[in-house]
Amino acid sequence: MGLKNCPQCGKLFLDNPVGLCPECVAQEERDEARVGEYLREVKTKASIDEIHEATGVKHKVILRMIRSGRVVSDFAIEYPCESCGAPISEGRVCQNCSKNILDQLKTEDWKKTDNEPVKKYTGSVYTKNLFRKN
Repeated sequence: MGLKNCPQCGKLFLDNPVGLCPECVAQEERDEARVGEYLREVKTKASIDEIHEATGVKHKVILRMIRSGRVVSDFAIEYPCESCGAPISEGRVCQNCSKNILDQLKTEDWKKTDNEPVKKYTGSVYTKNLFRKN
């Protein structure tokens, strides 16, 4: 563990598993409580923009909470797909992007197996002189 700059406020702190300084960790916990309280009040679908407007919590912080699993609930929270930006309520990419990624991986796998040369046994081994003493 070494010294590190906090990615949120820029202060120097002793590195920890959270990756934030103690002040920002405390602030994020307060933000998480506000977001949770808002979601319990609303009880319906909410976008990140709506959560931001109601609570004042930054978009980036809300996304980090959702992706780290700290804001997991029965509520449908919509956030953008990391690939195309379409609204999703779970995972990191939408179903279309997920399908495209899988198709690309399958294509690459086929290319990889098609380009491998077929190894044939063409030589022979002679052991006659191998164990012979001079």
